[in-house]
Amino acid sequence: MSGWPRSVPLGRVSGIPVRVSWSVVAVSIVGSWILATDVFPRFDNGLSLWWRLALAIAGVACFLGSILAHEFGHSLAARRHGIDTSSIRLWIFGGVAALSSPARSPRAEFQIAVAGPAANAALAAIFLASAVLARRTGMPEEIGTVVGGLGLLNLLLTVTNLVPAAPLDGGKVLASLLWARTGRQEWSRLISARIGLIVGAGVILYGLSDAYAFTNFTGLYTASIGVFILVAARADVISASVRGRLAATSVGEILLMHPPAIHDSASLTDIGRHLGPESVSVPVQRWAQQTIGYFTTASLSDVADVDHAWTSVGDLMTPTEFVPSAWTTETLLAALERIGPNPPQLLGVDPETGVVLGTATPRQFAHLMAQPILWGGVTREANSGIPDG
Repeated sequence: MSGWPRSVPLGRVSGIPVRVSWSVVAVSIVGSWILATDVFPRFDNGLSLWWRLALAIAGVACFLGSILAHEFGHSLAARRHGIDTSSIRLWIFGGVAALSSPARSPRAEFQIAVAGPAANAALAAIFLASAVLARRTGMPEEIGTVVGGLGLLNLLLTVTNLVPAAPLDGGKVLASLLWARTGRQEWSRLISARIGLIVGAGVILYGLSDAYAFTNFTGLYTASIGVFILVAARADVISASVRGRLAATSVGEILLMHPPAIHDSASLTDIGRHLGPESVSVPVQRWAQQTIGYFTTASLSDVADVDHAWTSVGDLMTPTEFVPSAWTTETLLAALERIGPNPPQLLGVDPETGVVLGTATPRQFAHLMAQPILWGGVTREANSGIPDG
């Protein structure tokens, strides 16, 4: 059984799949009912329950539409820079546009980040002007209240999203400006993420104090928003720290240079004795020193110990044409983004001669992938250097 779906598909808009979480559906139903049965009756304009429900549902739908407009702002701006959006999802804390890749320049990062709040700012102006018009033309007070409330909510979305702290849009704007000034993309993201940690902790404390002082659920919801900001900022700290290390390391720096070659007829027992338990990649030769593939000692665990004596290296090697390669001068980040985050083995090729100079396995750059401390400093693992081959 696949289980109950976690979100409801709303269809495609401009080719982008849109889904909404069940939490949003539940909150929308409750919010519509509260508006229709508690808020609107205070105006005493004689509207029936059905009319009040219709007006409440329309207001909630327009608010969700405002969040969608925010995410489509990001998506359309990303499309202008050659970045696709795989999906847009609405959930209890807003919306998420899943972009296929990060921005490739500070200019793109800035324009994509600011497009969402800009959409809400435009909607705020439209709704607030419409609310003034509704009051001047004598429309029912409930309509003016809903439209004016939508204007204020869009204004709130604009302001809060521009707070310069990751994961908010303002954090991306800040990172793009720092990136443009320093040329250091991941350092800029790290600064924004650190501010996000502080903002998230502050929102949590404010929400908890509000809940304690006024004994209502509004403060708890505020605190939960703070938790979301804190967790997302921590994820950005990890990402920026790891990507920064990889961007500062060339492929040549992590290679096991000129590894010893082995014959394809050698048994796994012989290889285990010769190379030991460490994970390395070595060339496999057949005759006349012709390399026909590469063998990683990590594959020894794929074969039962009792079969090592009659299983040869040639049975487990990867043909040369199927082993990913990278220039030794290429950054490790660029190489892994191109070939995948965790290749079983990697060849380092001299860009001038085209000759394979060395090999690498994930063990040789695992220290660069170690999670940073909370603030994003260098851990002992990340500072330990490359293990001996």
